[in-house]
Amino acid sequence: MKIKFKLAIVALISMAITTSCNQQNVEEKITLDVSLIDTTFDPADDFYHFANNGWMKENPLPDDESRYGSFDQLGKETSMKVQTLLEELAKGSFEQGSIEQKIGDFYAMGMDSAKIEEQGLEPLKPEFEKIASISTMENVQAQIAHFHTYGIGSIFSFYGSIDSKNSSMNIAHLSQSGLGMSDRDYYLNDDERSVEIREAYKVHLVKMMVLSGLAEEDAAKKAETIMKIETRLAQASFSRLENRDPHATYNKMTQEELFNLYPNFDWKTYMTSIGVEYDGDIIIRQPKFFDEVNNMMVEIPVQDWKDYFYWNFINTTANYLTQEIQEQNFDFYGRTMRGSQEMRPRWRRVLGTTNGALGDAIGQKFSEKHFPAAAKTRMVTLVENLNVAYAQRIGKLEWMSDETKTKANDKLASIRVKIGYPDEWRDFSELEVGREAFVLNVLASNKFGRNYNNSKIGQPVNKDEWFMPAHTVNAYYAPQLNEICFPAGILQPPFFYLDGDDAINYAAIGAVIGHEMSHGFDDKGRLYDKEGNLTTWWTDEDSERFNTRTQVLVDQFNKIVILDDLYANGELSLGENIADLGGLSIAYTAFQNALKENPQTEMIDGFTPDQRYFLSWARVWAQNVREKEMIRRTTEDVHSLGINRVHGPLANIAEFHAAFGIKEGDALYISEEARASIW
Repeated sequence: MKIKFKLAIVALISMAITTSCNQQNVEEKITLDVSLIDTTFDPADDFYHFANNGWMKENPLPDDESRYGSFDQLGKETSMKVQTLLEELAKGSFEQGSIEQKIGDFYAMGMDSAKIEEQGLEPLKPEFEKIASISTMENVQAQIAHFHTYGIGSIFSFYGSIDSKNSSMNIAHLSQSGLGMSDRDYYLNDDERSVEIREAYKVHLVKMMVLSGLAEEDAAKKAETIMKIETRLAQASFSRLENRDPHATYNKMTQEELFNLYPNFDWKTYMTSIGVEYDGDIIIRQPKFFDEVNNMMVEIPVQDWKDYFYWNFINTTANYLTQEIQEQNFDFYGRTMRGSQEMRPRWRRVLGTTNGALGDAIGQKFSEKHFPAAAKTRMVTLVENLNVAYAQRIGKLEWMSDETKTKANDKLASIRVKIGYPDEWRDFSELEVGREAFVLNVLASNKFGRNYNNSKIGQPVNKDEWFMPAHTVNAYYAPQLNEICFPAGILQPPFFYLDGDDAINYAAIGAVIGHEMSHGFDDKGRLYDKEGNLTTWWTDEDSERFNTRTQVLVDQFNKIVILDDLYANGELSLGENIADLGGLSIAYTAFQNALKENPQTEMIDGFTPDQRYFLSWARVWAQNVREKEMIRRTTEDVHSLGINRVHGPLANIAEFHAAFGIKEGDALYISEEARASIW
């Protein structure tokens, strides 16, 4: 759950859902439902199914989901609340230019399927004509800049973000991009799954271009060209593991050095074209990728680039066009890649797009209606308690020197905390939303977002900015800001309870707080100091001891079988696994501190406080997942699958062994000397 910017979240218990035509209502259960425990499973051998099998049976995978867990359920319920807000605004009459008009019109245009079908690809005609008119390499490079202005991914990405070694300033970044599939390995690997996806992608390319109006023969030729270009980009791209190394992706150079190193691309004209006036340094995240881009600028013919651009545009806009195009897009990215059986209903798809365009404004409306002040007060207390518990655990570490402990505690004390919603809301006055075409509104919002990001380059970092809307069911740690954030969306049942018992709250939101704090001290987060700068603040001996301890976690996860001969990736998921183990352990210490203040000696529903704590953690990760999604997530996601987020950390925690009588010979037993013990 860290900002990089990939986020994950947890949720706690099940909720009953009722829906009607235009109104979505939720009947909430606000206690740990022990009736969903399946005692046919031995908790010492399979705690995940012991705690969750009843939930999994009651909540089978919907056809429009590739994974459905308690977090996904909470996200769906939050979407229902947001939908009610959007429908009210869509039906209302508001002053042109007001935020209500913009939200309402954006959502209404997306829901107007009849108009979208009637228009077809007509709104995109000027862009297709622009691509067709390209005749020189200067035109090719101008088209890249044009696409980037409208948030259309093509070849590489350029953006403003925090300088990892000067965290008070934003700096320009260049990064690899340009692929139609979600990971470079799908282009390069020869395993059965990768080959299957690669062949399906080629078919998808042809079908999408035929739907756009091309003859099948022409579409097939373009598809060949597109695959050649994307494969070259993939071959030059860093792997996901390589991209996890912040030192390898920090390559700062002057613009003159950039121009000299990659002379076949006119960088100065590019920046002028996208509206950036900036003469400062630039960070090149993957130099070998831009070596290849530089070569491709002279080796690939203009016509091939035109074919590639045609696909870039179709692929980016597909979800805002006709139903037939959307269904084909889903067939590959949803059905083939994830295993989903059918598309999500239109209201959920359009809500997601509206949220992407106007999320901060929607978050303001949501917070006004659904986030009580008392929730923020309770969260402030919980964060303080987790901070105290973490400091206690750092103080007791036998493997860390006093020198590093002092700096670790300084960093912990310096963590900024954001709860609920921002103090200042984003200004959307420059964004124009009309009733001409849904896809044009999307492109306009993309341009608005790009201009906003470009305006940061060369400017001081705004530490009050939020990186997700207030209604998001998620949380994050930002290493370059050394901050944790808990939006209002996550601070609601079944995750956070104003009046819930400590076992539930500390195992759910408490463990999330601890998880985010732990990201400041995971294998990547620990490389940043209390100010958010990428620098060395550990002793060499402490770093070596840390790496030895985290390698235990890597080795444990590398032995977990996902399906057949597919194993979990302990290296890729290390940061999240450290945060899970750390968060759960820190929250347990905070929970024990709370019990000293308010002792709970009686069992609830037949379980002790410690047992309820670990049951609550397990229920957080209750989920059903399709096999294709299990494979995809293991390949692409830094987060482990739900069952492994339960068994992985619990098997390393002595208090879990004691609470459920785990003994030698049980599947979840790990001897004390073999356990991973970090924070």
